[in-house]
Amino acid sequence: MYKCKYYTIQELVHPWIIKKIGEINAWLRLDADALKDLDFIREEWYKLEGSGVYVNRINLGIDSRGFRPPNDPDGAWNSTHKQGNTFDLEPVNGKHRKFFNFVKQLIKDDKLKKLNTLEDFEYTRTWTHAGYMNTNERPLIIKP
Repeated sequence: MYKCKYYTIQELVHPWIIKKIGEINAWLRLDADALKDLDFIREEWYKLEGSGVYVNRINLGIDSRGFRPPNDPDGAWNSTHKQGNTFDLEPVNGKHRKFFNFVKQLIKDDKLKKLNTLEDFEYTRTWTHAGYMNTNERPLIIKP
């Protein structure tokens, strides 16, 4: 089991899931390589911008940006968020387009172990949807 250096389980997993299965089981259901990618993205972004990266922001009621329950109304019924390997990332400093391009370049440069898919920036202007899909494209840019 891999636990992130920079994120708590509450920042990565919907509270309903944590309540149902507990924190340890929630960590076990997250993809270890995706979690390592999150830490790497955060480290590299901090080096570049001196800024962190949000996932869930429970204090604001934002709880579906990481691992979502099967019946979660946010997103598609077959969303990769429900597989534990997709996260909606938001740069703390608000530089959304720069952050999207930054993550896109990390994928292009093969610096991430798992995350290889982004949603088109035009549809997700205030977050970067970074996930995994079975594809050889790096990155695969999807349109919701």
